[in-house]
Amino acid sequence: MKKLLIIGSVFLLTLSFSMAVQAQTLEERVTTLEGQMASVELLSTQLFTLFNNQQQDLLNTLEVVAENQEEISNLRADLTTAEENLVAAQATIAALQSSNTTLTNDVNELQSRFNGVTRTGSQLLFTGMNLQVVSGSGSTEGTVNGRGNIIIGYNEDIFPFLGGGLPASTKTGSHNLVIGKGNNYASFGAIVSGLNNVSGAKYASTLGGNRNQASGNYSTVSGGTLNHAIWINSGMLGGTSNIANGLAATVSGGQNNTADGSYSSVSGGFNNTASGSRASVSGGNGNTASDVDSSVSGGHTNTASGPYTSVTGGENNTASVEAASVSGGEGNTAMGVSSSINGGLNNTASNFYSSILGGSNNTASGNGSTISGGVLNQATGSGATVSGGRNGSSAGTQSVVSGGLNRFANGNYDWKAGALFQDN
Repeated sequence: MKKLLIIGSVFLLTLSFSMAVQAQTLEERVTTLEGQMASVELLSTQLFTLFNNQQQDLLNTLEVVAENQEEISNLRADLTTAEENLVAAQATIAALQSSNTTLTNDVNELQSRFNGVTRTGSQLLFTGMNLQVVSGSGSTEGTVNGRGNIIIGYNEDIFPFLGGGLPASTKTGSHNLVIGKGNNYASFGAIVSGLNNVSGAKYASTLGGNRNQASGNYSTVSGGTLNHAIWINSGMLGGTSNIANGLAATVSGGQNNTADGSYSSVSGGFNNTASGSRASVSGGNGNTASDVDSSVSGGHTNTASGPYTSVTGGENNTASVEAASVSGGEGNTAMGVSSSINGGLNNTASNFYSSILGGSNNTASGNGSTISGGVLNQATGSGATVSGGRNGSSAGTQSVVSGGLNRFANGNYDWKAGALFQDN
């Protein structure tokens, strides 16, 4: 439309200039002017008609232009957003490239670190390296947190002992090797294997067996059932229902044995007790070594109850004072310091250095007295001797009865011979 108006204006100007040139007279000019005015009017009418005809197109065009301008504005906004997204994408790409570089370096480092680790089927092989597992505490003996253990198995909870004698499941320890089922580990540095076993102190291990407990520091139970190593450095080598409750005490098998004394030991047997420091019981049944360095070597119901005493086998024998000893027999009692009985039945050595070398129902009650057998003999004097026979008595100092029946040496240094040489 604007273009048409411009064309019309140009036409009128051109026409006005041409009038001055062509008209020669005023009339001619008027006539010409009138003709031109008529032409202008006609042109105006045509232009008006043309404008009216083009008005709707113009409005439509303006609407289209407005719509295009809005679309252009939207496109510009989209372009701005796209540019921003492009910048963000470029930043993301740069970050990803950096991360990829880091990951590549990490992968290369991991490949270098795991050089020598191979898997074949279900088997993982470590070649030329150690396997180290730590709890994160900073020390092997650091605060335990239930981590840093090597566990082989499903780590099930412990099954309670009959009568509730076992604590609840405790798996709070660190740096332990745990193998088996239902095992407890409360401290560090232990091997806990077997079934329903308990490690309750540092470096306390249970090596197999069932329902065993190692609750003393550095203690060990090696197999068996219902064994308990309670004290520091105590040990248990199998058996059933044994207890090592002394410092560095040991029970080596058997049943219902107890080593209560420091450094005491029970080497098997049944119902034996070593309760003295460094005491020992070497098997048998119902034997007791209850004082310092005392020992019972087998037998039944024997008792070494004095320091440095010993009972070597037999039954119901007792060595009750310092350095006394009984070597076999039954019902013998060595109750004098350094006294000894070497077998026999129901013999008694009751004074310093007294001794009985067998027989039955003999009594050596004198200091340094000796009975060498026989029945119902008595050596009551200091250094007295009865060399057998029956119902002999040596009551004097260093007196001697050399056998026979009812022979008596009551005077000091007296001597009574046997039946062949009897004197009155």
